[in-house]
Amino acid sequence: MKKIKLLNLAFLLLVVITSSCGRKNEHIEVEIPKRETFVVEKKSVLGQEKVKTKQGPFEMHALSFQYEEIENLFKPEDLALHYGVIHLDYANRLNTALHGTPYVTDSLVGILTKVPPSQAELTNAAGAYYNHDFFWQSINKNTTTSPNTGLSALISSSFGSYNNLKAEITRIAVEFEGSGWLWLLVDHRNNLTLITTENNANPITLRLGKPLLVIDLWEHAYLPSYKNDKEKYIKALLPHLNWEFANRRLSDQL
Repeated sequence: MKKIKLLNLAFLLLVVITSSCGRKNEHIEVEIPKRETFVVEKKSVLGQEKVKTKQGPFEMHALSFQYEEIENLFKPEDLALHYGVIHLDYANRLNTALHGTPYVTDSLVGILTKVPPSQAELTNAAGAYYNHDFFWQSINKNTTTSPNTGLSALISSSFGSYNNLKAEITRIAVEFEGSGWLWLLVDHRNNLTLITTENNANPITLRLGKPLLVIDLWEHAYLPSYKNDKEKYIKALLPHLNWEFANRRLSDQL
């Protein structure tokens, strides 16, 4: 009986092997999934909405654009590094430095005007936080904003024309050495002017006037996307200056 079972098993194996050899050159059709199967919804995969301070009175204000919406100016990953790492670090350092000081309930502008230069850690963190926040508001994802009538008049009286202003912004930014910021502001004589500040100083701490726009001239702002070509960075940024923000600043709405 065992011999019969073994013979039957051997016969079955022989049939399987023979059948497989006979189909050696045959192609087996497999259904390929439709293209839609691989489509992923486009969204800010870099997690801008997750950028939060650890603790303290000052938070990270949301950008008016997603990282990917302004990639003709900054690569999304470079913008994520600037906003979500560098700016966030300054915000956390500000909140830490404020702990236990008499300035913990003050506004940011109050801190910038009250804290003495001798408290370098606090003044530097507050300045960096304020400057970066101002920079993000100075940028618009669209390239269609423009100075209103009042601001246009100031531009004409101070620089001759809008094109002259852009040329002057480019010249000053390219000639500036080191780390700092380029500000468009209204001074105490109500003149429109361009100034640079080193490191994390700003017109508020220096009491130079009312800032309308700012451009970040620190290397971390442009080096990843533009290498050492600062002029290319400025020319790419100029069309994205947020003149709607500047218009509101001038009319005291901000």
